[in-house]
Amino acid sequence: MDIVNTAIWENNKFEHDHCLCYSEAKGLYVARVPLAPKEDVLFLSHNHNGFWKKQVSLIKENLTIQVETNFGYGIRTYMRAIIERNGQRLLDFDKSKMYILNHCSVTTLSVKPYEWEELFNKIISISKGFSPDQCTSSALSYVEEINNILNKKEILIKATFDKENATIWNNEYLVTLFAANKIRDLIKGYNMANITDEYFSDKCAQLYKNFLQKIQKIEINLSDSRAIQLAETLFLIHEFMAKNEKGLDFLGCFISKS
Repeated sequence: MDIVNTAIWENNKFEHDHCLCYSEAKGLYVARVPLAPKEDVLFLSHNHNGFWKKQVSLIKENLTIQVETNFGYGIRTYMRAIIERNGQRLLDFDKSKMYILNHCSVTTLSVKPYEWEELFNKIISISKGFSPDQCTSSALSYVEEINNILNKKEILIKATFDKENATIWNNEYLVTLFAANKIRDLIKGYNMANITDEYFSDKCAQLYKNFLQKIQKIEINLSDSRAIQLAETLFLIHEFMAKNEKGLDFLGCFISKS
């Protein structure tokens, strides 16, 4: 058994020395770089500054994995993976990234920069656990947490994964804008994953109705350039509701019951 050629890795060796591997016998697994069989290695860890991307396809698993890093650029720094099975995106409903503003989406597997072992393990977990016609408890919990945000007067927000300090957003309008951002991302992920689970769709629809009710209760300054984010969210919600035969529910949120 040949082990991986570590010449390049040795020149850039740092504290993270894990790699993501695959074999028909083991499936996806994480190994230490010096001991990994050369033919099994998919991704090596690295710490190179600047944008880096690599994609591999596992034909027998109907799986495509793409890893992207952008190290050394402050708030623009990120580390993430994109996974698709049969051309449909696998989603990551990780609540730990709910209150992070940048580079956090259900459509990508994001972790703190340089945390290679965590990213590789997340890739393995998500590739096994997500199904578009039977959503997990984590997906439902993620939707419920966005609902909770709508009921809050203030929230603690971190700019990125690697920022230690959080900022208090204590304005109801700002909190609603943040919830709108998460809702747009959720709808985007829902479409990319081609979700068909009816129970999950109903939970999403209820969240969106709660959002529609919320924006009618708060004061919105249309001269504020950020208000366009609410308009974009309304458009996506309407599209979702119409697609799921809930167009009248959308309309009902804007018709007085008196």
